[in-house]
Amino acid sequence: MLRSSRSWRRKAPSVRRRRRGLPPAVKRVLVETVYGTLFAVFTFPVALFIAELGVWVMIVWMQPQGVILNNFYLVLVMIQALFLLIPAYNKKPVRLIVAALVAYILWSALVGIANFHPITSLFGELPY
Repeated sequence: MLRSSRSWRRKAPSVRRRRRGLPPAVKRVLVETVYGTLFAVFTFPVALFIAELGVWVMIVWMQPQGVILNNFYLVLVMIQALFLLIPAYNKKPVRLIVAALVAYILWSALVGIANFHPITSLFGELPY
């Protein structure tokens, strides 16, 4: 009995289906953007509060205002950079970039809109 490689049924022509919605790559970028935003919203206040604790310690030690401000910015940037190492280590560049941008936007809004000053906003003028 001879068998043919062809089926006795005629195959239906292949029809390309149009996908609805966003492509998977765009969905991944949007999800990473949301995660990066949430990451910055949760980590920036932590870095800010740790840096403000350093301001309080410097006031107790009666350091000059310039030294206090330099140490505040140094600690704030270093703590935020340590948090940003997490998405960098996990090879999530979109999350890293978005988190850094959102942290910068939060700082700009805090300083620009709320007129935040690291020393006088929480502790008043230096008593010395």
